[in-house]
Amino acid sequence: MSVREYYNEYWTESGFCPSGSDDSTLRDLLTSHLPEGKRILDLGCGDGLNAGKILTDLGDYVGVDVSETAVKSARQNGYDASLIEDAVDLPFDDETVDAVVSMEVIEHLMFPLRAVEEVSRILKPGGIVLLTTPNIAYWRLRLDMLFRGRWNPLGDTLAVQEPWRDPHIRFFTTASMRGMLNSAGLEVLDVGGIKGRFLMSLPGAQSVFGRRFSGDSSWVYRKLEKKFPSLLSNRLFGVARKPLVASVENTIENRVREAA
Repeated sequence: MSVREYYNEYWTESGFCPSGSDDSTLRDLLTSHLPEGKRILDLGCGDGLNAGKILTDLGDYVGVDVSETAVKSARQNGYDASLIEDAVDLPFDDETVDAVVSMEVIEHLMFPLRAVEEVSRILKPGGIVLLTTPNIAYWRLRLDMLFRGRWNPLGDTLAVQEPWRDPHIRFFTTASMRGMLNSAGLEVLDVGGIKGRFLMSLPGAQSVFGRRFSGDSSWVYRKLEKKFPSLLSNRLFGVARKPLVASVENTIENRVREAA
């Protein structure tokens, strides 16, 4: 089975189909870091329902995904979405995108650093990239490993019972998120976490309240989460900027090629 075939099935009702809708936490994260009125790429857009509405409100939205099923769903949901072969080979010219958002994608990629480097290529100087991914060092996961010897790769509802077939193949902490962005030559603006919860992270809580129940954390927890994201955040985010000097370097390279 190819990667495309896998994710075509992944985005069906018989697959995991992680369709979602924006919430206040996600909206605050995106609106506080992204420019308004600019061209924004949603890399790994899925069906568009996770961040599409927020990004469309912010600027000129375009989504891309490797799954034909996901792209079809995104278009049906009213979003400009296109099919791509791979996140490491994006169909955009150099320095043509103002911002790139990739929600819960880098953990699925064989070569996440190369994908971020490709994002840097298409970003305009000063352009912003915002990534989110599961936090493998979340307190509940630490306790599961320490006391139960249980590994949860977090990919879908069968992640614990069948981790060998889980779609998550790369795992991040705040330190590794920052390290990857630095390795791609980007200027790191912020690395933190969101969506940590106490009640809904307790054993058995999801079976009682349901997987879709938000179970928002208290203001006390959220305040502590900002201070200790590595421990208390369920999801991590990284925000970085393409250095302005890149435009000068590219101009010199272009002139050398033209002269040759």
